[in-house]
Amino acid sequence: MVELIIMTEKQNIPYIGNGAYCYANSVAMLLASVGEEITPLTIEVLSGVGLGAFILKGTNLLFFGCEVPDNGIDNALRILGFDYLVGSVSKEKPAPISQLKENLKKSPIVIGPLDMGYLVYNPYYLSLRGADHFVLVYGVDKNGVHLHDPAGFPHVILSIDNLKVAWRAKGVWYSEEFYRYWAAPKRIKSPAADEIHKSAIELFKSLYKHSCKRATGENWIVGKDAILKFADRIRSGKVEQGEIEHLTHFALPLGAKRALDYVSFFNVFDGRLADLKKKQAILFGKVHTFAVDKDWKKMIISLEELSEIEEEFRISLLSK
Repeated sequence: MVELIIMTEKQNIPYIGNGAYCYANSVAMLLASVGEEITPLTIEVLSGVGLGAFILKGTNLLFFGCEVPDNGIDNALRILGFDYLVGSVSKEKPAPISQLKENLKKSPIVIGPLDMGYLVYNPYYLSLRGADHFVLVYGVDKNGVHLHDPAGFPHVILSIDNLKVAWRAKGVWYSEEFYRYWAAPKRIKSPAADEIHKSAIELFKSLYKHSCKRATGENWIVGKDAILKFADRIRSGKVEQGEIEHLTHFALPLGAKRALDYVSFFNVFDGRLADLKKKQAILFGKVHTFAVDKDWKKMIISLEELSEIEEEFRISLLSK
């Protein structure tokens, strides 16, 4: 009997399924509320959040990205040609509930980062303390805020008290400004596809350059070195279960989905970058599989391959 081998690497097969795209989904809902139908895929890519890699300072957690989500929202809206209301509180001040109510008269509002450990409508909230999240608020009454949570909870209600502590996001590592929000988007430009691609490339290059600068100033490990550092932890037997769970429950599946979205984005204008992102997506899936199987030898080999692809992508991008 002849074995059938399907060479998926040579086919352009999109992934359609779940992904932790909370801010991209929330922004897509906000734009849809004013008649702008833009996919979460496009918003996610133009945020730039999924590019690069780093080990979070003070931990051994490996993340795949170098931009933070709240900055990413601004990146995407700017490149797409929108003006919008945006706000935050930089000091220890009360949650801007009155401002929230006033802005809701203009449009729904994306808020975040939120600490998921206080989103009590989520049955798993007690185990999510410190995890970041974004939602779309569309109303408020005596019961609290009414919102769509893209993690699978449409039309839920959160009390004002829980909103205040979740929106304060004290446990979210990248939260420097508090109570951030985005509302009332208005198109001021209609950039063509090539303009969007050009702006995105300039953003992506600046993010890589910034991550290197930040790493030097704050002693962070980024890019290829971060991936190899984690591979060395596995090789030495020092890796902890929580670090593996972070990868298998979050970073690896999200990294693979993001990489495939970059494939779709780059395919039109840059086959080389698209090809590297496709190889990266496949490697994310391999690392995930071997991590769940606890096949550490194969996981190390795949991480090392992943580090090389990350470096190839960085060099190729910066040469543009």
